[in-house]
Amino acid sequence: MTASNGGSTLHLRVTQVRSGIGTKPKHRATLRALGLRGVGRTRILPDSASVRGMVGRVSHLVEVGSAGSEELQVRPARKSDARKARRAAHEAAPKVAKAQKVEKVVKTQKVEKVVKTQKVAKAQKVAKTQKVEKVAKARQTHEVQKTEKAQKVEEDSR
Repeated sequence: MTASNGGSTLHLRVTQVRSGIGTKPKHRATLRALGLRGVGRTRILPDSASVRGMVGRVSHLVEVGSAGSEELQVRPARKSDARKARRAAHEAAPKVAKAQKVEKVVKTQKVEKVVKTQKVAKAQKVAKTQKVEKVAKARQTHEVQKTEKAQKVEEDSR
């Protein structure tokens, strides 16, 4: 490409405008070699014969323009920022996973504690009910024995 002032630019802005799906395998490979991974993706590439040849092969899938100097200055910063973000995310992932695991264990322990407390309370309630029933049965037995004794005494006195 030539700039408006007649000189040649050092870099090209190549944007993928159509999908590589349904195209020849060579065309898909060329898109990959250009670093284009999807529709709407843009790459700033050096203006060389090999790049121009690749762009010519997939010209029906891409748009080509000249890259300004401000784009060239922004590009390295974006790459390094993206790299830093990926590294930070990669380093943070195990910490987050560990925190989630610890949180899950704590939650499980709390649930187990509640269940255990409920089981103990239920067992105590059952034991209390059984004790009350036992006492009531003992009283009833005692009263029956008392009544029988009283009847026996009455019979003996007759």
